[in-house]
Amino acid sequence: MIDLIQTPHLRLNLIAGHAAAETAKVLWAQTSDLEAPWEFMTAGELLMKNGRTLPSSADDQVEFLRSLAGVQISGLLIGMDPMTPEICPETIAAANEVGLPIITAPFSVSFASIAKAVAYANDTDERRRLTTTQRLYNVIRRAVAEPSTDLLGQLGKELTCKLAVIDALTGDAALDGTSAPPASLVTQALSEVRERHGVVPGVIHLSSDGVRGAAVEVPDEEPTLLLAYGFRDSGPDTVLLQHIATAAAVFLAQQGMRREHERRLGAELLTHLMDGRLDQEFSHTRLKRHGIHVSSTRVVAVIGGNDTGQQQLHVSLARRGISHLLVRRSEVLYALLTPNELALEVIRRRLGDDALIGLSDTVGAVERIPIAAQEAVWAARAAISTPNRFSHYRDATLLSVLRDTAEARVVVDRVLGDLIRYDTEHQAELMKTLDTYLRCRRSWQATATELNVHRQTVIYRVRRIEEITGRTLSESAHIAELWLALRARELTAVQDLNPARRQFPSAAATKWQDRVSG
Repeated sequence: MIDLIQTPHLRLNLIAGHAAAETAKVLWAQTSDLEAPWEFMTAGELLMKNGRTLPSSADDQVEFLRSLAGVQISGLLIGMDPMTPEICPETIAAANEVGLPIITAPFSVSFASIAKAVAYANDTDERRRLTTTQRLYNVIRRAVAEPSTDLLGQLGKELTCKLAVIDALTGDAALDGTSAPPASLVTQALSEVRERHGVVPGVIHLSSDGVRGAAVEVPDEEPTLLLAYGFRDSGPDTVLLQHIATAAAVFLAQQGMRREHERRLGAELLTHLMDGRLDQEFSHTRLKRHGIHVSSTRVVAVIGGNDTGQQQLHVSLARRGISHLLVRRSEVLYALLTPNELALEVIRRRLGDDALIGLSDTVGAVERIPIAAQEAVWAARAAISTPNRFSHYRDATLLSVLRDTAEARVVVDRVLGDLIRYDTEHQAELMKTLDTYLRCRRSWQATATELNVHRQTVIYRVRRIEEITGRTLSESAHIAELWLALRARELTAVQDLNPARRQFPSAAATKWQDRVSG
């Protein structure tokens, strides 16, 4: 720094932090007039700031200075423009106390000239950085060709520190097979992210229990941080950390491809389980490999929500160590898992507040999975009337009166039997019209729009429904009966497909069973 200050044509003036300036090294010089520039700076950097953006009060100047010193930058250079406030004596004293040099530059000297002088002086250091960068990418290239479980360990050796990739919401390791960083640093990093509402600055400086660290964002679908800790001296170069963060994103994508393969196998398994196509012994073996025990699992059904979120949900659940199977059938996304607060939070965050989420009773046994899936769908449809758009099967209005499919089938036959037969014989859509009409709160126009028919067509169909069922859609009791019967029909739908399929595996299921067993 002294060489920079003594460069004649720059006419710089050191006004505070003389002792620190004797040993300070300037690795880089950057301009910033942000209110909190330390969020984007690291050790060895010189901050160049226009004087007019300097806080005017002594307290604010001292606080600003101490925040800069906290990230161990080389010094503060102030461009003395005509509107620069007085640099208070308290500020000078604080600079001397914390060892942060304050330098002033004449208004006529551009920051570009100062930055060039720093660059020229650090030409050797820049070559060293390029060499290190090249070594980093050699490690990364080898790891892409031959995946290594100790990738972060190898990269950390190049930077003489330890590295970890963590989930920015839970602090869990985001890359499989990597060691966990100090819990105190993780806690502080997560707190910093929460305080910024998920927005990560250029670098987050950490210090807890005598351990220093630095975190940068990893560009990934999930909120992710690269955490460096256990470093020597001033710590790793932020630019090099950004390179590694980009590489981490590549390895997370590779990991995501492996998990996508697992998801597809899981989806096929869950499809066969929901159709009752697999024998119990084989089912338990496959579920155990996926970390799932039916004694504690439930089925979650999701209707609507973010399509992209549905595609990435398996990554979010896997990263948090939540064993699961996922499959989408028609409009419904099904998940077989052990629900807890974290799992439901991940589902809601991924799929959005508009998604309807239903939760079945405990599965308990493999043969109950088809029924549990219908319970979850039933609950999801009932969730439309709940404030948080979430419903548990046992709590859903009217659903608790029907505890098995036998009772549900009786209700369907008694209330809707004639209507179902009419639809079958005349290839009509009265059942669909009735369901849509009730979901649209008995609005003629909304129903017509949903069905893409004329309003008068809806009126005619509703009149026929009333005639066939013997129930009036203006009577609350009749509406309740019809609504319950519609939902009961959903519960029994899986049983009405083909009972033989639940006893004997189909050819496709047998072929798949042989493939995964082999």
